[in-house]
Amino acid sequence: MEPLKKFDAALLGSTPTEVPERYRAANPITYIERVRVPMLLLVGQNDPGCPSRRVDVYRDRLRALAKPFEEYRYDAGHGSLVVDERIMQVVMDIAFVATHLRTPLPQP
Repeated sequence: MEPLKKFDAALLGSTPTEVPERYRAANPITYIERVRVPMLLLVGQNDPGCPSRRVDVYRDRLRALAKPFEEYRYDAGHGSLVVDERIMQVVMDIAFVATHLRTPLPQP
């Protein structure tokens, strides 16, 4: 986790304590009221960069704001290395977009 904190500090110019406004501006929940389209949340249960508890907070806020979303959780980190899992997620992405654009699913 420490390398990710160092990466964030390098990216944002310092720590959250020293530049809280930059971290706030970089946090997706800051803009959640502006969400205007359905969202698909693909959540790696073991993601060190975006722990699932952060997604829980975001999801709960989406729900409280009555924003449409779908959620899928998988047992991996930031993306899965299991080929079948990755294929399933691509299929889910395509189905989600097709559904919300009201277009037919592509045929194999």
